[in-house]
Amino acid sequence: MNQQQFNARLKNVKSDEERVSLFDSYAEELFEKEDYAKAIKVYSQALRNQKQQNIKAYFTGRIGICHFIAGNDKEAFGHLLKSAQLFDPQKPEFMQDMLGFVYFHLGSLYEYHGKTAKSLEARKLCEQNIESQEKDTRWMLYAGIGRNYEALGKHDEAIHYSQKAIQVLSDNDPGLSYLYESMANNYLGLKQYHEAINHFSKVLELDPAFERRDEIQLKVAECYRQLANYQMALESYIKILELKQIAGKKKDLVWLYLKLAECHFRLEEYEKSLLVALETLRRNPSNKLEKAEARSYLAINYYELGRYKEAVEEGEETFKLAKRFANDDMLYVRMALSYHKLGDKKSFGRYRALVRKMYRESNWNKYLEKLV
Repeated sequence: MNQQQFNARLKNVKSDEERVSLFDSYAEELFEKEDYAKAIKVYSQALRNQKQQNIKAYFTGRIGICHFIAGNDKEAFGHLLKSAQLFDPQKPEFMQDMLGFVYFHLGSLYEYHGKTAKSLEARKLCEQNIESQEKDTRWMLYAGIGRNYEALGKHDEAIHYSQKAIQVLSDNDPGLSYLYESMANNYLGLKQYHEAINHFSKVLELDPAFERRDEIQLKVAECYRQLANYQMALESYIKILELKQIAGKKKDLVWLYLKLAECHFRLEEYEKSLLVALETLRRNPSNKLEKAEARSYLAINYYELGRYKEAVEEGEETFKLAKRFANDDMLYVRMALSYHKLGDKKSFGRYRALVRKMYRESNWNKYLEKLV
């Protein structure tokens, strides 16, 4: 139907019900054609011709949704909020499904603008009548509630709603990858690393070319690292490095080499850890803390290889760069041990005191106290 046909039919309507239906159907056609500006004009025209409160609420809500999709957030907020206020279940022509749809879009708007609590509140109001919504609305609503709970740090509730969203979708729906990613992130938040690994793996199984594949592989590696499964962590980091090299992303890899150095060290592969640390320094890290961490791996590997003089020399150079950095406890302990091996009691006592002060819960304290 074009504008001319619409105008002709409008002249011949014989009842209010017929007029409402005509406005609605023509605006819906424009909406489907993504002509939101014109759809807004037709819905606005319909609104001016209405007296029934719930029908006014309906058209106001439709205008808000058009503005929402068109990216006119301010106008969308105004119309959607007004629509929600206008709807009255005690009056004729109340549309519960439309009220839910209004809250659905309000939830998305609030989330986009960082108002998590308000977003959750709106979405929970939509959920009250979820069965009246279409499939896409249902799963996106559940997924949205899950994101709200994740943002609020309520990971158990977030997982629950991701599971509800998954139940709505079919096995081959592209939305599944994002839901499994969300669940994995929430299991990570709960420090349930095995579950996190399983769900991250599911994402890559469903979509091997997933847009955040590199990020997921890194999180899988970190999960293995948290589980002290350094062999699997090492394999994961190596895979990430290979993919970055294939993609030509050879710069800014210092952080990755530091992870490799740590994994080799934890696996007692000291020569390999030492070589990786040297390669890291060859790349001349611009970040002082990363440079300090890289040098610390030289020191601690030298200690493990029985090269105590080199260990203390590299350790002292490290502390000129920074006193605190990632995994610095390993260096402080081995500085004490290296000085003990070299017979330097004064330096040994100084580092033993530092370990006791900085790492009160370390199991090394009892061992260091026994050394004379």
